[in-house]
Amino acid sequence: MTVSPSRIPGDLNRLDRETGMLLATVDSLSAEEMAGPSRCEGWTRAHVVTHLARNADALVNLVHWARAGEETPAYASTQERDRAIAEGAQRPHDEIKRDLTAACERFGVAARDLAGTLAVEDVAIRGRAVPARGLVATRITEVILHHDDLDTVWELEEADPDAQLDALEEAIRRLEANDAAPGLELRTQEKDAWQVGGGGPVVYGSRAGVLTWLARGRADAVRSDSDLPDLPSYG
Repeated sequence: MTVSPSRIPGDLNRLDRETGMLLATVDSLSAEEMAGPSRCEGWTRAHVVTHLARNADALVNLVHWARAGEETPAYASTQERDRAIAEGAQRPHDEIKRDLTAACERFGVAARDLAGTLAVEDVAIRGRAVPARGLVATRITEVILHHDDLDTVWELEEADPDAQLDALEEAIRRLEANDAAPGLELRTQEKDAWQVGGGGPVVYGSRAGVLTWLARGRADAVRSDSDLPDLPSYG
């Protein structure tokens, strides 16, 4: 999939908005709240926030890969990624907050270069080829999904509609790249439509509802003309 450089400014504007809302939520968390459970099984909010910081740095690596043509993996290894999150979640909550803010700023600066000339058009995340200019949408997806995972008063429906669309398109790209993806048709209340795997049962809901189902398996905000198909693990 080719992503035009002309979409980068708009994606960055949406990312700035969603990042600002995320940082406001994180800044409001007390030490006790930061240590409390998130919607991600086995993770506290501190784990989620630390993951968001390390994900920003991982995507900076991929921007460098795209710009310089030097293969730079997002993470040194899955084990290193998991270790960094586990250890980082144990830090004082103010340090975790500062780390997220700085990492978000690093990615925002690096991502502006995606509008220029790239040495390679595609990079890889966990062995999955992704368009380099789609990395801003990838980050938007991480920001709004994990903002929702923090399980605070903020909900996914509050994200900008076009940010929800960016994230939905990213989720569908991930699904289409998975050999275990079922055939289905997705439709949203906002009049979006996609076919996956040649089509199949129609799944309908709001952008936020369909995104939550695809990425988190929660089906309370979608409906289908038949049984909902089983989805492969989101990753």
